[in-house]
Amino acid sequence: MIDHLFRLLQKPTLWQRSTEAFWDDEHISKGMLEAHLNPERDAASRKHKFIDRSVQWLSDVIPANGKVLDLGCGPGLYTKRFSDMGYDVTGVDLSKRSIAYAQSKDKKTEYIRKNYLELNYIDKFHTITLIYGDYAALTPDERKTLVGKVYKALKPGGLFILDVFTEKQFLSKNTSPSWSLHKNGGFWNAEPHICLKATYLYENNTVAVDQYVIIGENGIKDYLIWDTAYTVQRLTGEVSSYGFSLKGVFDDVCGSPYTGEGDTLCFILENDME
Repeated sequence: MIDHLFRLLQKPTLWQRSTEAFWDDEHISKGMLEAHLNPERDAASRKHKFIDRSVQWLSDVIPANGKVLDLGCGPGLYTKRFSDMGYDVTGVDLSKRSIAYAQSKDKKTEYIRKNYLELNYIDKFHTITLIYGDYAALTPDERKTLVGKVYKALKPGGLFILDVFTEKQFLSKNTSPSWSLHKNGGFWNAEPHICLKATYLYENNTVAVDQYVIIGENGIKDYLIWDTAYTVQRLTGEVSSYGFSLKGVFDDVCGSPYTGEGDTLCFILENDME
């Protein structure tokens, strides 16, 4: 056990994946859903007042009555708002619990439980959204796969709208290891456990991973959550070869004017296929 723990506590190799999947863990997914639904926290989703402003702005960008695909839709916080505004909406998420909740609250939207990297739509949607930094959590190969699939899934002139974090967000990261004791359980485990956390930076501080090692009565589990810091140049460089053109850049997905000083960036990319 100690040797296993020592191995887990080493700095992960770049883009190393967790030994444990957590999206459909019975306990963790319950906490994730609660975080999504808390209107006052920027956690699994942004604060709901922000989402309201975001959807209002997006409705001025997305073609009226268009077909919208929301990737990583979670419990449907964006999709339901879109469907209530008259859009023909599809939501995709890997979490069984989140999709079930979304379906219970929104009968107009088509919800699909699936890894969005496995989708194979062709020429179907006017707009595809990927909101709250999901793009930046993917590996470089996964991002290539995603961009190619999104391009094919969009109609000519269709829009891909996504947001990412900037390097400014990384400046506040605490890279000192820490630990916490959870006698009555916590987010990662319902039983008593110890949580060891560390954050590591890579590639000139443009890639980060939050590492959680959970020591409980039933063994040791580790979870790795990756993030990538973006500039306008880096993002456009990744997508331009697939046929996307940059239609707009904003400081956030509420349409705040671009300053280059924000924690986030929002991109509107257009499918140039004729």
